[in-house]
Amino acid sequence: MTHTSTHRVRRVAGMVSTDDIIPARYKHMHTDPKLLAPHLFEAHLPGFVDTLEPGDALVSDSVFGIGSSREQAVSTLLANGIGLVIAPRFGRILFRNCWNLALPAIETDTDRLVEGMTVSLDLGRGEIRCEGTTLSTFAKPPPLLLEMISQGGLLSRVKTRVSGE
Repeated sequence: MTHTSTHRVRRVAGMVSTDDIIPARYKHMHTDPKLLAPHLFEAHLPGFVDTLEPGDALVSDSVFGIGSSREQAVSTLLANGIGLVIAPRFGRILFRNCWNLALPAIETDTDRLVEGMTVSLDLGRGEIRCEGTTLSTFAKPPPLLLEMISQGGLLSRVKTRVSGE
């Protein structure tokens, strides 16, 4: 199975917390991520949510997703069509929540990933490319994480295994 995808780079600067992604006051208001979606980066990057397109790659220049363990941060990113998150470092809980919900989270240097460029991600090779040039490499995800991405996340994987499909 191939693990390649194409994404438009959208840059975010500075350390980003889960509260920056989705403010705490919204996390208990709604259980539907689509209702949380308009509040993505509401205080941190006002208006940014309106510029997103399906499949965009969120690229950070610092630590991304520090703070609470709220899974709503990742489900809100997904509800806005984010298809990939790349950062030099992640908050550990958000990193795992990304993979659990089938949102690839890649730890690598982001200096060469420019706002608006189109990049190709190859999870199986551990590469990010643009127009045939490798811009960044990263440790290839283990087979379990690749399987989780292919099956739509951890819960989907568990359901498939339990039902014997």
